[in-house]
Amino acid sequence: MKNFNLTNGFNKILENNKIVIFQYGTITCAPCHSLKYKLTEWQKENSNIEVYYIPIEDNIELAAQNGILSTPTIEVYIEGKLFIQRSGYFSLDEILNKVEKYKSILY
Repeated sequence: MKNFNLTNGFNKILENNKIVIFQYGTITCAPCHSLKYKLTEWQKENSNIEVYYIPIEDNIELAAQNGILSTPTIEVYIEGKLFIQRSGYFSLDEILNKVEKYKSILY
């Protein structure tokens, strides 16, 4: 998992990758840390999918533009379009299963 910063260029990431997962989190969010760990481990088996952690403290404007009002939030983009956005309580496994289905089609 990569840490996002403005120099990465949000739209550039979307343009250069078929599937991208963004996790929005904060330093004080315990579930965010757990999700970050799980996504990092998952990515080891799915290295062709880009996964970014976006600390809201450093990216308030980006979070606001994307309608992120709480953490943790996961966004999945497929071919540059928002496919999944979940906040608060959700099943990460369910999201990753959907991503893996599309991965088998796109790659």
